[in-house]
Amino acid sequence: MNKLLVVVAHPDDETFGLGSVIAHAASHGVEVAVACATRGELGEVAPGSGIERAELGDVREAELRAAVHELGGSRVEMLGWLDTWGLVRNSNDKMAWMAGHAHVSANGLMPGMATPAQLEKLLSLRGKAMDVLFLQLMIHHHQGGVVMAQYAAEHAQESYVRNTAQSMYLAQSNEIVQMEQLLRQLGGEPLPPPAN
Repeated sequence: MNKLLVVVAHPDDETFGLGSVIAHAASHGVEVAVACATRGELGEVAPGSGIERAELGDVREAELRAAVHELGGSRVEMLGWLDTWGLVRNSNDKMAWMAGHAHVSANGLMPGMATPAQLEKLLSLRGKAMDVLFLQLMIHHHQGGVVMAQYAAEHAQESYVRNTAQSMYLAQSNEIVQMEQLLRQLGGEPLPPPAN
């Protein structure tokens, strides 16, 4: 079966921006999933709607799910944790949501992120040497990610964010073990863990 993933920023974008695409694809047997980056909590409450500000995210999510269903979509994934926490998506204060943690390295990258020099080296390699460096960098990246996921699993207010973060923590922890095994089979060793 053919599949289509539609990624939108806000509830309503799936209808106003891509409703005809979703409906057309679904009517032709394509399995359509919609991922929405926010729950719409920071939107405006329409005057006279009877909706309280505290309900807005739930109402907008329900509207999105109903619209996707009506358009023929089969699945909705909500990615609205930044709105839920009241945080901005673009900020000069990187990783501000992890207050109290030094989670940005001196080069401005999240711990575990490959530097431009590392990526350039990776692109220059071939064969086993490329495989080894790729696994080293990906293990390093996951090690940085599990710290963030663990923090979110412990500190998030919303249960769906805690559950997602816990799932990410477990998945990435298992992937680290698998990649370390593959790396050792190739004769390589992991990089030192990133400083968090």
